[in-house]
Amino acid sequence: MIKVIMGSKGTGKTKRLIDLANTSATEGLGDVVYIDSDNHHIYDLNHKIRFIDTSQFAIDQFCVFYGFICGIISEDFDISNIYIDGVFEIVDESMEFLEEFLNNVKKVADQFNISVVMTITGDPNEAPEFIKEYI
Repeated sequence: MIKVIMGSKGTGKTKRLIDLANTSATEGLGDVVYIDSDNHHIYDLNHKIRFIDTSQFAIDQFCVFYGFICGIISEDFDISNIYIDGVFEIVDESMEFLEEFLNNVKKVADQFNISVVMTITGDPNEAPEFIKEYI
């Protein structure tokens, strides 16, 4: 399953994502991974959550980010939830490349029964149709 939390800057997307991750870590049955473009929120997360700061890796395209996510999953088959904060802060590509990324992540998430929640900055009313199904 994939879910997108979309809203303008400053609307509480990250706070909501952190709350969801912390709830999953305390109530969930599997491992939780939180992926961010920096380490600003590392201390806001439950200590059980595996935190990954992508600034330490050369992730410049959605295909690279997809491979990165697959690597995380292949290392730990007990992952139940992945939270991604600020997709476009991690990957500096345009919206046109996001659709294929979402389709690929959905396939692997469904295959391994993982819930993936990500934040995207932007107006949800102006989101492309392929994103609206996940909002």
